[in-house]
Amino acid sequence: MNLLKEEKKFWQRHFRIEKVEDIPHKWSGYKSIDSENDDDFFYFFTLRVSSIMEIHLKDTLVTDGGVKYISKLKDLEILYLRNHSKITKASIPFFNEMASLQSLNITKTEISLFDICDSLDNQSLKEVFLDSEEDEESIIEKGIILKERMPDCSVYLNTSFATDVFENPIKPIF
Repeated sequence: MNLLKEEKKFWQRHFRIEKVEDIPHKWSGYKSIDSENDDDFFYFFTLRVSSIMEIHLKDTLVTDGGVKYISKLKDLEILYLRNHSKITKASIPFFNEMASLQSLNITKTEISLFDICDSLDNQSLKEVFLDSEEDEESIIEKGIILKERMPDCSVYLNTSFATDVFENPIKPIF
């Protein structure tokens, strides 16, 4: 099987892969920071890759459309989507489809605590990181709802890690 022209350019440009048989179907992880990776990147990536454990993206051009492609990947346990202004609550149904997802970082996106309280329901999640500017009363109210829906999931606000710089645990809000 040969790669089509655009797909061949994608694999050559991003991974220096020339032949379809050289593309691994299972990956341990992928990281990209301050890059021009966009939805088309994950379109081509998911045409050949079926499984990945971790994806870490910070300040790329990925939008809700890219999250839709990412949701097709099996075995994804960690999804880090920090600083993506074009990732909105429209991505939440895709997060819900990710059967292996355990850790989700959506800090500095357009997804609010209200949004995840309204529709996030992924029982495999163990931790979610997001930003919130809501008042304490509202946070507690939404926290109770989330804890009832996903009792094994810890939610962290305004941080991207479960520990501080000294490796001390940060207490989740719920």
